[in-house]
Amino acid sequence: MTKRRFEEALWSMSISTPLDDHGAEMPREKMNKMCCLIIGFLASFLSIAQTELQINPKLIDSTFLEIKYDRVLHPFFKKLDSLKNGQITQLTVVHIGDSHVQGPYFPQYTREGLQQVFGNAGRGFVFPYRVANTNGSVDVKFKSDVDWKSMRNVKSDGSDDVGLSGINFETIEPDFLLEVNLDESVEDTRIVKILSQHPERFKLSLASEKDIIKTTVRFKNYTVKSGEYLGKIASKFGTSVSAIKKLNGFKNDNINAGQSIKIPVKQGGEKNSKNVNFSDLKKLVDSSYYLPPGNNQFYIRPATTAERYVLDGLSFSNNEVGILYHAIGVNGSKFSDYNKFPRFFDQLAALKPDLIIISLGTNESFYTNYSVEKLRKDMDAFNRNLLRRNITGNILLTSPPPSIKNKRTANETATEYAYEMGVFANLNSWAFYDLHSVSRASKAMEDWYKAGLTARDKIHFLENGYKLQAQLLVQTLLESYNAYKN
Repeated sequence: MTKRRFEEALWSMSISTPLDDHGAEMPREKMNKMCCLIIGFLASFLSIAQTELQINPKLIDSTFLEIKYDRVLHPFFKKLDSLKNGQITQLTVVHIGDSHVQGPYFPQYTREGLQQVFGNAGRGFVFPYRVANTNGSVDVKFKSDVDWKSMRNVKSDGSDDVGLSGINFETIEPDFLLEVNLDESVEDTRIVKILSQHPERFKLSLASEKDIIKTTVRFKNYTVKSGEYLGKIASKFGTSVSAIKKLNGFKNDNINAGQSIKIPVKQGGEKNSKNVNFSDLKKLVDSSYYLPPGNNQFYIRPATTAERYVLDGLSFSNNEVGILYHAIGVNGSKFSDYNKFPRFFDQLAALKPDLIIISLGTNESFYTNYSVEKLRKDMDAFNRNLLRRNITGNILLTSPPPSIKNKRTANETATEYAYEMGVFANLNSWAFYDLHSVSRASKAMEDWYKAGLTARDKIHFLENGYKLQAQLLVQTLLESYNAYKN
């Protein structure tokens, strides 16, 4: 999608006056003020002349661009002041969610927006999603020479060893290698921390040669059924849309019923390390290691012989002043899926978060046997898990974005749940950002799709769609922070 088409989809130079939530025209002065604030923020990303553009009311309802109950965030805002004044050096933000957060773009642009203002203390949480046969980040990539058992919290009955990642990820192989490759955007990483219940079972090393692990992909042939699309097939087989497209040489997402395609069912690697020498990274305190400048590849190796090796992820930081941003998402997850695992909340508390952003609710709205009462119960259980670990206040809940059921019907359940989430936030001292209403609710999803901002399933968004959502969230959070200061 070209930048020009994106701009034309989002903006119009001659549009009707936006309506407020009562159907009346928004005062021109208020509309212009809001548009200028948003355009000024987005211009740095899009290089748009802000004097020429207004926000497209088919996609965004500016009247909902606010953080409700933001007094909850005043302790966090106070810390932001301390950060800017040099009284403290780092704040930690943890973003928890479903596929909207497991996918790279929504958390990426939220992180970048905050770090541009308050400083970049590091990439934060990373995980070997692709080795676990699911989609993940594009700036940090993993390869392994052995198979790893993986189980998402949504698929588990609660018996799996699931921690901070929301995914059980383990191997019994005593001589495994996990190769970690860093994109240039995270090459300033200096501190790598191992996140595990038993971090002493792992160590980090550099190798005397590059690219030791050569990826091999096995596949099976599959006949597309009526109503299926790449996202649905990828989820069914625990792979990613990009992996299917790459294997089949597809230029786009278009497939047809009856078509035979190849599905990657296992991605492993062949290790060529006979003449390779490893040098272990310098170990620091608290299961952390120092990564010297100029290295964009390192390896996770076994440090001891153990019955099994369970890895919950890594944390990247850079010793700079600013915000350390951890994004933790699991495809298909709900509040109840995180609630199954005490170790998730134990490790969350160990991060010592200054702000927790929770972006859930989409998957709850697609279950026919789910209800408002169940949502309240699950959110309450999630909150109690936080309280038991003395995680209080400084929580920002976002409602789910719009979605379409079966590519045809506006997801009115998501609209209902968004309202209930706002009520829950008010009663439990959480701040609330109504992303659902900001995006004009599920009836507007067709407009988002026509603008080229959503995937074909009309549930997930494309990069520019997530980018817009993230930038508006950051802008609204900054507005609350500025109001607090004044």
